[in-house]
Amino acid sequence: MCVLFRHAVIRLATLLALVPLLAGCALDTEDGLRDYLRGWVFLAQTRHFTSKSECTVAVFDLASDSLRSTAPVQVTEFRQALVYLRQDRAVWFDMPGISPHDISRAVMSLDLPSGLGLLSSGVGPATGCIADPAVSNGFYSVMTSGLSVTLYDPAANALILLYPPEHLLLVLRGS
Repeated sequence: MCVLFRHAVIRLATLLALVPLLAGCALDTEDGLRDYLRGWVFLAQTRHFTSKSECTVAVFDLASDSLRSTAPVQVTEFRQALVYLRQDRAVWFDMPGISPHDISRAVMSLDLPSGLGLLSSGVGPATGCIADPAVSNGFYSVMTSGLSVTLYDPAANALILLYPPEHLLLVLRGS
């Protein structure tokens, strides 16, 4: 009985020792995120990359403002987008003049869970992973600009924002 107890204590101590290591793991690596995005956009250098266990925020320069042919499903209407979002498929909101903020509000008004998912993919990482005021201000500007292009992947919990005026790509992802 004493040997079994000792083995249980050792296992528990080992698990408890691993908890801080697991909590410190990043959600993404820069290379892994680049691989994920490579099929959709033409990336250049990285301007900012932060990843914690609960969030990732990255800013990349774009080599081209156009999307690749393998980009997410292109939609021009919110109800059309909901069909794909409910299937956990990535969506490209091809809605010029409509900001990512307005897109999230419109999706939320039609389907609260889908809209909250989109909103939390942006807000959660923005509050948890952005410490630099310049990145925070840039995020706000891109979220509220009608010049931004919005992509949302509910399966990866990723909000991807192209900002053509400055050839930038912002990626926000939560756990």
